Amino acid sequence: MLQKLLKKIKKKIRFGIDNFSFKSKSISNLKKIESKSERMNYLWIVYDSCRYDTLVSAKTPVLDSYAKIHSAWAPATYTLPSHISFFAGILPIVYEPLPYLNRFNKQLVTMRKSGEARAEAIDDKTLVLSASDQDIIHGFNQLGYYTVGSGAASWFSKEVLVKNFQDFSFKRVQSFPEQTGYITDKLNKNLNNRPFFAFMNLIETHSPYMHYGEDREEYGIKARGEMSFPPVEDVDELRERGAKLHQAQIEAAEYCDKQLEPLLNAMPKNTMVILTADHGEAFGEDGFWGHGIYHEKVMNVPMSCFLL
Repeated sequence: MLQKLLKKIKKKIRFGIDNFSFKSKSISNLKKIESKSERMNYLWIVYDSCRYDTLVSAKTPVLDSYAKIHSAWAPATYTLPSHISFFAGILPIVYEPLPYLNRFNKQLVTMRKSGEARAEAIDDKTLVLSASDQDIIHGFNQLGYYTVGSGAASWFSKEVLVKNFQDFSFKRVQSFPEQTGYITDKLNKNLNNRPFFAFMNLIETHSPYMHYGEDREEYGIKARGEMSFPPVEDVDELRERGAKLHQAQIEAAEYCDKQLEPLLNAMPKNTMVILTADHGEAFGEDGFWGHGIYHEKVMNVPMSCFLL
């Protein structure tokens, strides 16, 4: 009983501190967004498979200098359905009533008839795209935006996610600097005074977490072959292998943060940045490994929103 009480007290204290930080930084960001009168550019960045507690545990001074990392909930358990949702304008959602981070409060981008926002969730910063039988990329094109993207997860080699981008590059495995070069080069050559929508899917935070050498198998997670049903947690495996994999993802997130700086420095100052993940990863909690399954660690993802 005493341990449970202490745990509750610690949680309340931690929430209070977090809430103070959340309010101060988030309010500042939102005021900056709300003061904009010109049409914004959009940069959406997805850290593939990165769970929320990974990014908040990682040292991320670059991201921290722009915005708070919020706890959000993904729309699906693996890459394809999450990105289909993203490209309908339905991003991960935070439970706090924050504009653009909670789409039931205010929605950032909405497409009529598909992913349509509630009337009260639309303000003059909401980009409302016309009805379409396609996706928001098609909607951005119709509004005269230049659309460009790059992705490293294998799903981005398939037409289903990329067919409406004006330019798209599939970059397999570790490729953040290469993707930055591709995106910035395309923007420099193709804008012609047009606004843009740019998208990046980054694989560094996905298993095997940048371990592509002889130790790759140590950091790989093959969910189909590693779980029995009903799953049973192995405390020793969770403590040893699970902790090792989580630490590898944390280190990959720290690498990504270093790569953020040149990318963000290359963006114009009226660019809205959304940084999130498509899903998280289970590292042995409750006997679950990997993703593609419903578990808190798979569904809980990071999310940040800020204006450059």
